[in-house]
Amino acid sequence: MFHWLRGLLERKSRADAAQADAAQGGQEAMADDFKAVGGCRCDNNPVRFEYTKRPFETHFCCCTDCTDICGGALALISVVERNAFRVTQGEGKIHNYDTKATCHRRFCKDCGCHMFLYVDGFPDFVLVHVPTVDRECDVGTLPDRWVFTASKHPLVMIPDDGLPRHHGWANSPNAG
Repeated sequence: MFHWLRGLLERKSRADAAQADAAQGGQEAMADDFKAVGGCRCDNNPVRFEYTKRPFETHFCCCTDCTDICGGALALISVVERNAFRVTQGEGKIHNYDTKATCHRRFCKDCGCHMFLYVDGFPDFVLVHVPTVDRECDVGTLPDRWVFTASKHPLVMIPDDGLPRHHGWANSPNAG
């Protein structure tokens, strides 16, 4: 199993168990009316998506895979439960590009916008490229760390934001 989402799977198992316990005890699980929506940059028939559960975590990634594919100095990624994520419009416009044999990035075929990705080892999660979430939406969780800082471009200066910095991957302190 990939180590970088192991904590998320463990946290999901604990959350599912807690919800089942609450349901058995006659207590109704607390409803969270959360929803984030986003999509590509097309003016006509854009790809649109939504997720209806807060992400397990959000992080800043400086790895070359993420930065090269998004064309920026860093990637801002939210890890969302797959069963809470859906494409609501323009699904036929989505194309795949595998940056690794196990990493499947989804783009709009018309505007080229990279919106989200899947990793084979974690069929229960979608990694959402946060800049594609509509600006007026709450993403759901704040970033909790910087990862792959050893791979950052030499001109990039990470701000003094108080978040932990890791040379490679590190699980979220909030992921379990």
